[in-house]
Amino acid sequence: MSDSVTITVKTEKRHIAYSSFIIEAYDGIGVVRTADPVSGLLEILVAPDMLPDFMELARALAEDMPFKVIPA
Repeated sequence: MSDSVTITVKTEKRHIAYSSFIIEAYDGIGVVRTADPVSGLLEILVAPDMLPDFMELARALAEDMPFKVIPA
């Protein structure tokens, strides 16, 4: 994804796999990589046109578990 936006997210270590699975299950919304598994930091590469969809998904995830988008 050369033209992507990197979004940093903080969650709990135990929620990393679940968060990754949910995000990647939405085709084309983003690619997840674990920046720091100990502290629960994820980096999500999001295509600019998918950013509103990702932010909506992030809000939904935050209702169910600790999932916070870290401002750049």
